[in-house]
Amino acid sequence: MRKRIYKNEKSLVSTLMLLSLFVDQWNVFVVPMSNFFIKNSFIKTNLLFGLASGAIIGGAAVGSLLGGILSDRIGRKKVFVSNMLIFIFADLGSAISPDPEVFIALRFIAGIAVGSDLANCYCFIMDAIGRGDREVTGVKNTLMASFAIMTINILILLLLFNNADYVSIWRLTMGISAVPALFALLVSGYLRESPLWTKPSENRKPPRLEFVRKLRKDKLKWRTTKFSWISGIASSVEVGTFAFFIPIIISNFRISSIIDQRYLIIFIYSFGLPAGILGPKFLPKMGLKNLSIYGYTITLISLIGSGIFIVYGYYLIVPLFMILFVWGNHWNNQPILTSQSLISDPQYRGSATGFSNFISEFPAFLSITIFPLMAGILGIGTSTLILALAPATGLVVSIFLFREIYGYENSFTDNEKVQIDGA
Repeated sequence: MRKRIYKNEKSLVSTLMLLSLFVDQWNVFVVPMSNFFIKNSFIKTNLLFGLASGAIIGGAAVGSLLGGILSDRIGRKKVFVSNMLIFIFADLGSAISPDPEVFIALRFIAGIAVGSDLANCYCFIMDAIGRGDREVTGVKNTLMASFAIMTINILILLLLFNNADYVSIWRLTMGISAVPALFALLVSGYLRESPLWTKPSENRKPPRLEFVRKLRKDKLKWRTTKFSWISGIASSVEVGTFAFFIPIIISNFRISSIIDQRYLIIFIYSFGLPAGILGPKFLPKMGLKNLSIYGYTITLISLIGSGIFIVYGYYLIVPLFMILFVWGNHWNNQPILTSQSLISDPQYRGSATGFSNFISEFPAFLSITIFPLMAGILGIGTSTLILALAPATGLVVSIFLFREIYGYENSFTDNEKVQIDGA
């Protein structure tokens, strides 16, 4: 019997993929949100601290390539289940790491699952959800990031209220991140393979980078791909430096109470929730192009403002620019993987999305590792001003390269939304 995925599984796919994105973002931000406690109780040197912060992104770069290719070759569901198992192993292992080197290695492994899952999730979303709805679901990635950040910080605050020591705080926060991954793994038992992946049996193992040649044949697809690559680098460098180190920056604001510092961190990041909600809500009228333009404009203003006021020591004003940064980065990040996966044909959608994420994650890994060293030499304020080059680049490509693709129609994707018999 043929069953339409719209009626029976659309909500399951949407909910489970968003939960999976929540798991990804928890893993990405659990070290940045805990870095004050990690640095003061476990990892002392700037080099190792930079590696610990960047390991998740380095792993995500590798995982994006592997997960994208495997998603196209062995199926979306198998990759999804494998990723959740890796998360559980790496998160629990990180929580009991005996030394910084083991911790860094396990965060790298967790990063492989993050990159693989991002590529795979967007395949599921674009394969299984209808035109218009899939774009809205895709741009909710940053909303899941905000939920993850808020959950981590509220958990840290509760531990501080209970007088937990620094080691216990970061270890418990790290270990608990395995819980949503376990839940997603259990729910995946109700998930069926993407109907579009089962359809294109030809070119299941295309030559390496063959998908790039196919994308180049279509002018709109190639413009979108180049936008996704360049914008991905710009946005991920923002996240991997300023967003990652906001807790460390705040620790220099002469706020004596650690609990008060955490209140300020929660307040700043809480603005990601309305940004994450309003981006998808406004998307049908605003479009992906304008969402990117507005996002980069806001982050450019926020980084310049933050850098100037940190240099001159006006710390009371800096949190206002941090709030702007959180909002702007949410919006400029939302169209990146959504756009790439939207215009890619299903037979190479995983490879194309994974490669796009790889291109954005690798520079971010370098910037995260280097930023603590650069801040130690040049100062946080000057380093932040240098980072403004990232949103400036993203703004230029959003205006002059990107073309609006909201509601993009792929003939195969939009005409074959039917679950294959017996799948």
